[in-house]
Amino acid sequence: MRAPRPIRAHMVLCLLGFRGEGYSTDFVEELHKVHVDLADHPGQLLELTTSPDAICGACPNLAGADLAESGCTLGGPDHEAHMRAQDEDVLGRLGLEAGATVSWTDLRAIISTRIRGKDLDSICTTCPWLELGYCAEGVDALRPTPSHGAPPP
Repeated sequence: MRAPRPIRAHMVLCLLGFRGEGYSTDFVEELHKVHVDLADHPGQLLELTTSPDAICGACPNLAGADLAESGCTLGGPDHEAHMRAQDEDVLGRLGLEAGATVSWTDLRAIISTRIRGKDLDSICTTCPWLELGYCAEGVDALRPTPSHGAPPP
């Protein structure tokens, strides 16, 4: 069995709406790799963090070569504090804490009961991709509809 994959808490919402776009080719490739891996192995354990993960390591907005000592500069040199607050917001909404280990399947089930697509407007305030609506659609697709039943795993 694999060790849990560390992942920033807010990135689980990004993964739900991923459609092959991102900050750079390297970032898109890394996010795609994780997206496919989770789709192929939904029982995979994730360790939810409030710090940069491997996906962030491929982002051109990450300052610093060491993930443990780096941070997001998307909105300027001090943007990492905002990203950590965003991660904490997601964890709080999910009823989890940093370091929690949960499978992708279980995490999707938790998200489906605790977060709605419209919530992303207050969670993802500085995300340049928010206005596209992909992540909101991905979050809302987790909820069963009366005519369609439960979503696929």
